[in-house]
Amino acid sequence: MVTGEVMHKMLWLKIGGKRFHMLKLAGSFFVLASVLMVAQSAYNIFLVVDKINAALMRPELTEQLFGWAIGAPYVFTNEDVLGVLLAPIAGFLFWLGIAVLALVVYQSGKVILPVEEYEQRVSEHHRRLIERAVRRK
Repeated sequence: MVTGEVMHKMLWLKIGGKRFHMLKLAGSFFVLASVLMVAQSAYNIFLVVDKINAALMRPELTEQLFGWAIGAPYVFTNEDVLGVLLAPIAGFLFWLGIAVLALVVYQSGKVILPVEEYEQRVSEHHRRLIERAVRRK
């Protein structure tokens, strides 16, 4: 019986006489971009927390800080803090997940293509040929 094997392929890009591993090259760009976006998302969280502190100290600035047309005097509550922080935290976690995926792409050395496996009745002549070929590897 012949069993299926997994075929590994490595993709290379040749530029100016130098060879570049395609997955590592693409992965390095994805890692760089996603790490920059993680940093930007962390900075956005910092900015929102700074706005929250200003709104808690001076409630009359809430409309200017967040663009809410609620009218003064508005008391900035804990629910408002949670609501304002949800989007920046979600963005941070999203880009952190993308950074992990980009790191996985960068670390992978091969594209794995599964080869279909199926059973078939093979004549004795072909079975001996296949066994000889497998032993030569």
